[in-house]
Amino acid sequence: MAQRYLVPAIKRAFDVIELLADQESGLGVSEIRRALGLPLSSVANILYTLTDLRYLERDEVDTSYRLSVKLLGIGRRAQDRMDAVAQCRGLLEDAVRESGLTGHLAVLRDEEAMYVARVPSNSLVQVNSYVGQRWPLHLSAAGKALVAFVQEGRLESLVKQMTLNKRTPHTITRPAALLKQLRGFRRLGYTWERNEGEMGLGCVGAPIFGPGREVVAALSLTGTTHQVSAARIPVLGSLAKKYADQMSRRLGAKF
Repeated sequence: MAQRYLVPAIKRAFDVIELLADQESGLGVSEIRRALGLPLSSVANILYTLTDLRYLERDEVDTSYRLSVKLLGIGRRAQDRMDAVAQCRGLLEDAVRESGLTGHLAVLRDEEAMYVARVPSNSLVQVNSYVGQRWPLHLSAAGKALVAFVQEGRLESLVKQMTLNKRTPHTITRPAALLKQLRGFRRLGYTWERNEGEMGLGCVGAPIFGPGREVVAALSLTGTTHQVSAARIPVLGSLAKKYADQMSRRLGAKF
């Protein structure tokens, strides 16, 4: 296993953030330097960078620094994601029991689908996946569900931005073909893929909507191509949609 090292500059930046998080009011450069025992030049550079990135705000009157609203937004999104996983976990377990497949919840992260929850099946053959794993959007049913059900104008924009790398002989690499497939999925209400991301694997997916009918996550059910056969896709897709719709209602979506 490759040896891992802490990056001192990054650690110091987070030390500053955590210090300011404990303060009711802001702190000046000298106060931060004394509290952390860092060189003044290092503190000044960290504060300049974090302020330029809008993670900190500088008071122009007393020149103190405090955490920004941007950090609050990041924390709120993380909390929302945790709440969504907690609310949907039981339904994901039910979907896994009914389908016999491994279940995932995924969210859109940096133009990829990222798993935020995983429930393994009871099958002897297990899918090698984990929370935090990312897939390019065009390679998985979860990724396709995150894209296919957005507004039409945004759908075209997302597809144009994608880098459609070929992973297997079955991977869709032409934007026009992918767009046509995604529009078809929107009419079905669910998505699927077989052998597109990894040979021998298949999955079905469905979108999870928030209160404003925006796509906030996706449910996917994954197994071998024998388990997710072409003949079973309509049944498995409808099952994924059934549970994704129940999850959407739990999150406040109206149908």
